[in-house]
Amino acid sequence: MQVFNQQTYPQNLWVTGLSILILAFACLSDICRPAWATETERAETFVSFEYRADGKCQILSEGGKLVVLHNTHPDREISYRLVRYFAGVPQARVLGQLKASGTGEALGCSRVDRREQLWKVERASFK
Repeated sequence: MQVFNQQTYPQNLWVTGLSILILAFACLSDICRPAWATETERAETFVSFEYRADGKCQILSEGGKLVVLHNTHPDREISYRLVRYFAGVPQARVLGQLKASGTGEALGCSRVDRREQLWKVERASFK
């Protein structure tokens, strides 16, 4: 049977509880997150999609618009990987790089044969 010293046990418990609270706070904030994770998330926030009226896409399928990918960061290039979905089914991956504050990159039409086509960012990182 182990006997605890009545004077030190409550103090150790308090220190342990305080350590757990500090660790929990650190993990909930950005302190515990690895640098690559925050870098990836930040890059993804600068990738945006624009839907433009386009005659070719309208002819291809009524209501279709040209989808253009943009990098909104003023200084840094972004490497990206997208997944293209057609009629809700993943079809292919698209790899590329976007220049800082560039004109954008045309991906394709939002509708083909009356079915929806869209792209989702799978991964993005600053170059």
